[in-house]
Amino acid sequence: MANFVSWNWRGIKNKFSDLKDIINSHQPSIIALQETYLKPEDTISLKHYNLLHKHGIGNRISGGVALLISNSFPSSPLTLNTSLQAIAVQIHTHSLITVCSLYLSPNTPVDQVCFNNLVTLLPEPFIILGDMNGQSTFGTPPDTNNRGLQIEKLLNDHNLSFK
Repeated sequence: MANFVSWNWRGIKNKFSDLKDIINSHQPSIIALQETYLKPEDTISLKHYNLLHKHGIGNRISGGVALLISNSFPSSPLTLNTSLQAIAVQIHTHSLITVCSLYLSPNTPVDQVCFNNLVTLLPEPFIILGDMNGQSTFGTPPDTNNRGLQIEKLLNDHNLSFK
């Protein structure tokens, strides 16, 4: 059975022991990480996991997304032609599923077209894990911000569900 973990790490190198604890406790198939602060040349070595990462946008060491994929499941990275901080892989569990890690900075506006394009790039079925910095009526408490409204529109336009 496949299980997924998503976490905004705000710097994976500083919390490496926490990551190992999560792996030992939950043995996830995939760990989606946001705000990794990894540079393009950075690597992380974890026994039984492969790392796929995309560094943050710009010269600052901020943002960035990653997927840690268990060696127990065959997988294939996907090329996403998007300006969003997103990375995806297809993983073979009982069936083929696409898993995407997404980070949207609260300070960077995102065009609705970028959201729609991301969804069209992901082979179905797919799951998007991440920190989108949006508040919507789906949350508790039901506060809403512009990003949350964009996410709601994405869900409605593409007949997607939110869990």
